[in-house]
Amino acid sequence: MKKTITVLMAQCIMAVCMLAAAPSQISKTVRLNSGYDIPVLGLGTWTLTGTTCEESVYVALTAGYRLIDTARYYGNETAVGKAVARAIHNGICKRSDIFITTKIVPWSSSPESDIDDSLQKLGVEYIDLCLLHQHGSRKTDDNVYKAMIRGVKEGKIRSIGISNFYTKETVNHFVHDFEIPPSVIQNENHLKYQNKDLYRWAAQKGIYIESYYPFGGREHTAEHLHYSTVLQIASAHKKTAAQVIVRWHIQAGYIAIPGSSNPEHIAENYAVWDFSLSEKEMHILSELDTGKRYETW
Repeated sequence: MKKTITVLMAQCIMAVCMLAAAPSQISKTVRLNSGYDIPVLGLGTWTLTGTTCEESVYVALTAGYRLIDTARYYGNETAVGKAVARAIHNGICKRSDIFITTKIVPWSSSPESDIDDSLQKLGVEYIDLCLLHQHGSRKTDDNVYKAMIRGVKEGKIRSIGISNFYTKETVNHFVHDFEIPPSVIQNENHLKYQNKDLYRWAAQKGIYIESYYPFGGREHTAEHLHYSTVLQIASAHKKTAAQVIVRWHIQAGYIAIPGSSNPEHIAENYAVWDFSLSEKEMHILSELDTGKRYETW
């Protein structure tokens, strides 16, 4: 098994290098070290609930999205599951086409039960990616991570990872001390906080960084969409600022999950496959990095 993981990690490292080297040839999916493919662009559902969440996910699947990100903490897994079931029923996609991510909090008293409950609420037989939602204590983190590994062995989960871990020192424990390393680290990442050190280190380990808050989060979205450099690049490509930022994420080698309940914005954020940013434009956007996060969790 370790030999297989090593081979897959090498393939992931090569894929990350190819993303950076050939932006015009970016694939819509990348191969994780678990052996499964994940779309590089998806819909985030944080703050979406009830029918709003269900409709947003359904619209996204109709628009072409195949990655849907949720979490037990969001309280919307049932709504996500209803949208997925409706899309499948209406012939928009098959279950095998959709990549569903959910997360388990570190303070869970029974992560195995939480996994089963997520499966039931989502209405699926397996979770494509399950993440430890954030850092707790070493004991609680390990308890959840071990439960996710058992979930993989039982066929309930296909890939595992972590979220809100921002340094190689905190991530290293999961890479070296467990039978199955993380496939994905989902963190706050945007133009103002690119965490390049972790990105480069993770790439060497065959781990992908997934960006939540790709526009800086709802309180900072307007700010990010009105940066003069972003607007200038958008004008040159006849694209919107949001599309330039999304394209920057996937072209830089991140996986991005912008969230929205607006059907037009959902479709707009996905329409990024017909243009590419030049090396100079990528550099200009890279220079916007301040190294400072907005959130503190």
